[in-house]
Amino acid sequence: MTAPLPRDAAGLRERVKLARKWAYLLSKRTYLPMSQAELERQLLGLVERLCAGVVTGPLAHQVGREVGVALVEMNCTLAETLRLSVEVISRGLLDMTSLRGIPQRRDRVVEVVAALASGFAEKLRLATLEQQEQLGRALHRAMRQVQLDLQASEARTEVVETFTSSGVATTDLAGQVLRANDALARIVDLPPAAVTGLSLPDLVHPDQRDAVRADFARLAAGSGEVISQPRRLLRADGETAWVTLTLTPLRLHDGRGQVVVLAEDSSDVSLLQGQLNHQSLHDLLTWLPNRQYFTSRLEQALRTADPATGISVFHLDLDGFSLITGGLGRRVGDQVLKTVALRLREVVAEEVAMVARFGYDEFAILVENSASTPDVVTLVRRINDRLSEPFDAGGHRVATSATIGVVHRPPSDASPSDLLDSADLTLRRAKGGGRRQWELADPTQDGRDRRRFSLAVTMPGAWEGGELRVRYRPLARLADSALVAAEAVLRWDHPKLGALPHEQCLALAEDTGLVGSLLAWLLRTACEQSLAWRRDRGRELPVRVGVTASQAADQELVGAVLGVLADTGLPPRLLRLGLPAAAVLDEDEAAADNARILAESGVVVEVDDFSAAPGELVRVAELPVASVRITLSRGPVPGGPPGGRVVADLLAVVRDAGVAVAVDGLSSVEQASWWREAGADTGSGPLFASASPPEVIAARLG
Repeated sequence: MTAPLPRDAAGLRERVKLARKWAYLLSKRTYLPMSQAELERQLLGLVERLCAGVVTGPLAHQVGREVGVALVEMNCTLAETLRLSVEVISRGLLDMTSLRGIPQRRDRVVEVVAALASGFAEKLRLATLEQQEQLGRALHRAMRQVQLDLQASEARTEVVETFTSSGVATTDLAGQVLRANDALARIVDLPPAAVTGLSLPDLVHPDQRDAVRADFARLAAGSGEVISQPRRLLRADGETAWVTLTLTPLRLHDGRGQVVVLAEDSSDVSLLQGQLNHQSLHDLLTWLPNRQYFTSRLEQALRTADPATGISVFHLDLDGFSLITGGLGRRVGDQVLKTVALRLREVVAEEVAMVARFGYDEFAILVENSASTPDVVTLVRRINDRLSEPFDAGGHRVATSATIGVVHRPPSDASPSDLLDSADLTLRRAKGGGRRQWELADPTQDGRDRRRFSLAVTMPGAWEGGELRVRYRPLARLADSALVAAEAVLRWDHPKLGALPHEQCLALAEDTGLVGSLLAWLLRTACEQSLAWRRDRGRELPVRVGVTASQAADQELVGAVLGVLADTGLPPRLLRLGLPAAAVLDEDEAAADNARILAESGVVVEVDDFSAAPGELVRVAELPVASVRITLSRGPVPGGPPGGRVVADLLAVVRDAGVAVAVDGLSSVEQASWWREAGADTGSGPLFASASPPEVIAARLG
């Protein structure tokens, strides 16, 4: 058995927070058949087991494998969910204060996480094999049932041609029918007498006629083999009969050759095979074509479309679909997807078009334009107007909308993959504008996005290779320009693009999920540098590190910051942590809670990108904020009376709340003087110096 976990409230809160973060990230990456509350409950149980495994030690491997198996059983089967789970669990367990006293804690965490990945992979492999076996058994049962039916029929009729359910005929070596039973006549829907004298190849579908003639030619040449192939026979009513056509050579006593033809009805097997083929090309929930089928149709449309009108591709993402599934459940979400599929088909019903589901809440529409096809704006409006009409789903009245990326009339020589990539990039840009937005593809912007994504994916390697460095910007007191702190920023010395600034580095790190690790490294480096300045120059100089909005609300922020301070030994008062106003002053309390805890721990909490809006002024007074920073490109800019007076009055309100004011982006003495007179305390920017190596700051310390 695993050892019981301590029942202290702090440890329980840590485990609950870890389970909630895990649940939140999983629900963003994959569709899970349960409500958010149920997901959090199940993941909390897994977190409890993992923690117990770390505490127990000998059972860590077993517990990890059991949790990996449980993830697959919860339908978390994507590789991305495993990567995310390993990252979240590794960091979460290592940062838990309740586990810090466990012997060999890091080794046990590594063991339990490795076992989780192993159990996940093994369970996924077994589940995949089981699905394949079930499919194979279904096909085998169908084929076996057909064979048993035929054998039973032949046994009952004692293989008498008159009563067999299989078509039986005797032909000459050229394929002319000499004799046929009633069953063959029924298969081809002809009177029995009408079959005799016909050429058997003429009864076969034109696509296979030459192949059957070639089979007879081989038999006539004396090959002596039995030829059995699936064939399609043409019926008099115009339908097609699927049969297994077996040709057996027969040599008569007089030396003449004949062929015994057996036409076994394989319609059931063909139907099952057709269903399997359909399933491989269609979404099983909505029965819309899937991405594979859509891509094939797109390739064909690019070749055959009218050059004067071309084609259009619409890539849609439903707005807020996770809210529906999280709030109303999976069944309601499934009904919404079915209704969306139906309505999208209705919108383009009068066009030569295909609607497909790409996965989760993503759909695509291919329209082969004609002279009567509405313009893109009209089609986009019709799509969202139809989707926004309320409908019943599981007893609830719901509606939705879509954000859409449109590729309109691409060149006919464009590849389907490039076209779909462009549609996806366009959709990403449209989603940046909020809900129910749409955007046309822009090849130039696509190129910029691809270059940005290329930079993002190479960033981890660049960091590992030492291309990312930490630089320091001086923060000066406006009254006398004295150095009061140094802000740590990132710089990427790219071998081709040159120096990439801090803001671009953070944006790229956000795209790849590297931001947490990168900011932790930046924080640790800055703290160590502050200690080095104190050791080498005999003067304490606070360091400032700004975090992103997502990191400000991260439940692991407090643990990460306090952990670095404990590891390095830097006094908390020498660390200034900048939190974006959009996060810490928002109604969401996650970032505000982090700010309170850090301030109580002695860290100097500052608010970045402060705009002095009324709501921000109220929140600043409520929180333990030491200072706010106004960035000139974003904050109020002096313009003389009455604007200048308003800015000064706003700063006075901030200072009356006991909060200092800093200004970033100062480039001239006049600017610095104006802001000092308006009430600002400190400043930074080109006026005081750009980001420099630590030696430059050290030189200013004397």
